[in-house]
Amino acid sequence: MASTGTSVGVREFRIPVSQQYVRNLVDPHNEGLSIHHAYVRVRDFPSGDIPDDVNPRSHEDLHGGIKKAIEETIEKSPEWFHILNRGLLVIADKAWYDNRTQTLHIVISSREEGGLADGATTDRVIRDVKRAVSAADFKTLAEAEIPKHLKDAFVHLEVISGGIGDMLVPLTRARNTSTQVKEFAIENLGGGFNWLRDVIEQSKFHGLIRFRENDPQPVDVRTVLGLLTLFHPKWNELKKEPVIAYTSKGSVMSYYQDEEWRPGFELLRPIVVDILDLYDYIHVKFPNQYEKYKKSHDKGSRLGGRKEVRYREDQPFRLSLTGGQTHHFISDGWLYPLLGAFRLLLDFPKTSRGAVKWLGDVDPKCFYDEHGWEFIADICEQSEALGSNPNATGKSRPLWNNLRTKMELHRMRLLAPESQK
Repeated sequence: MASTGTSVGVREFRIPVSQQYVRNLVDPHNEGLSIHHAYVRVRDFPSGDIPDDVNPRSHEDLHGGIKKAIEETIEKSPEWFHILNRGLLVIADKAWYDNRTQTLHIVISSREEGGLADGATTDRVIRDVKRAVSAADFKTLAEAEIPKHLKDAFVHLEVISGGIGDMLVPLTRARNTSTQVKEFAIENLGGGFNWLRDVIEQSKFHGLIRFRENDPQPVDVRTVLGLLTLFHPKWNELKKEPVIAYTSKGSVMSYYQDEEWRPGFELLRPIVVDILDLYDYIHVKFPNQYEKYKKSHDKGSRLGGRKEVRYREDQPFRLSLTGGQTHHFISDGWLYPLLGAFRLLLDFPKTSRGAVKWLGDVDPKCFYDEHGWEFIADICEQSEALGSNPNATGKSRPLWNNLRTKMELHRMRLLAPESQK
């Protein structure tokens, strides 16, 4: 039913599907994106096996009315289950259907970027319904051991494969509306956003951040949390780069709700406004630094002519946080690694009584004005090496490492005695 690929971290799922119950569509706006729709027999679906890290519903409590309703539909109306249930959505690197073996193949290479994006509750309930039948691996059961309702029930499976890129977060957001309300309601009722709200509402970003679903403010609080994740001190402790802040933006709520991570977010209180401001400043001033990069390297095409950049000559793009305007819209695949490198310019306190601050007398905006082109050089060259794909650039761990190393050198110079500078 499901098999593990030979590459580390890569999994291939092989699901039996009758040829008459599967269709493949190509996205009308993106030829590299493929969408498979299939009606899969519940007995054949690898419930509980497909990773669900990209799914904000993956940890939903299975003791409520939704669980009971799904169970009753499978047991009492199995022939209608695929119609009455919303089904499951899987994000994959590759997916194809083999007509000869009548098998749907799904390849997922990263838990952070692919897997079950919607339908986690349905997946868990199907798993539990099967376990109630037998503790044995379900695919090993003899035909006589499988109850009729599990022979008759089908579930709708949608698989989106190919270059989904920056659409991952909007897609999971759109497909998981009900649970988002629940997540934000819990945080607000518990006062989880109080400290952040206090900081925001006393700053230039007053009235711009949406802390609850359906509120009118233009910027979702998860955007703020994603940017703060780039500066979280735990990355220094783990000796890792915060690549996941870009590759799995939908997971930031899980980090924020984690008891081990929450204090690190709150530690950033003194520089929250600086981080949000810097994010837009880097974006607006990117063309200036790009020109410096071109001159220093005597190479590089016009920024507005690069395929990674959206350029509008007449009507500039307006940024949601600061209201800044730019004719060059830069992807987060470029901005996040660049902004993340600025974590190395922070001075974290040695004790709980201290407060995080920028290293020495460093003004991060001034630092960017002077040195930003050095980092943009790495970003542009890595992007070119990856086929001018900003999404692939944002996922490039070597790029994040290079930018961190470059910033570490600047940090050493800033900390060096005056006689050695």
